[in-house]
Formats: sequence, C-alpha cells, structure tokens
Amino acid sequence: MTSPSPIVWRIAAALLWIVSIGCLYQAIALGVTAEESHYNPHLTAVDRSAIQHESKIADRWAVAGWLLQLVTASALSVGLKSQRIVRRIFVSLGGLIAADGVALFLTAVIAR
Repeated sequence: MTSPSPIVWRIAAALLWIVSIGCLYQAIALGVTAEESHYNPHLTAVDRSAIQHESKIADRWAVAGWLLQLVTASALSVGLKSQRIVRRIFVSLGGLIAADGVALFLTAVIAR
C-alpha cells in the first residue's frame, strides 16, 4: 500500500486548520454569549444553569480547536520534505496558536 502524496497531506492540513479555526470561533462566540448573560439581573436559577452548561460547551469547542491545530501541524509535517520548511511551518503554527490563545484570554477577561 502506498502512502498519500505530499499534496494530499497539505490539503488535509489546510482543511483541519479551517475546521480548528471554526471550533475556536464557536468557543469564543459561546463564551461571550454566556458571559454577557451573567449580567442580566432577571435570570432565574434555570437560566444560570443553562449559562453554565453553555460555558462548558464553549470549553469543549476550545479543546477541540486546539487539538485540531495540533493534528494539523502533524499532518502538515508529514506532507513536507524539507526540514527548514517544517520548522518555519511549526513556528508559524505556534504563533497562530499563541495568537488564538491571547484572543481567547482577552475575550474572557473583557467579557468579565
């Protein structure tokens, strides 16, 4: 059995990266919605429970996004032959992951 060509790995990495960004965006959107709901003075106990549940779902989306970015880096490294390019890609992905983390952190801080 032959292994897939490098272009297939690159396409897979690109698709995984797009899905991971979608997951992280969903996490931010749910997290902000949940945090904004906390400031409503007319919330019932059921509402607060629903908000807590929504926050947990946002956390799961964030974990899925981070894991997909790590899988993206692995898939991309398989599709590249040059070690220099692989290092550049990993540094770029590390920067992207750090930027995503900062965005999520700032969103959490600002929303509170």
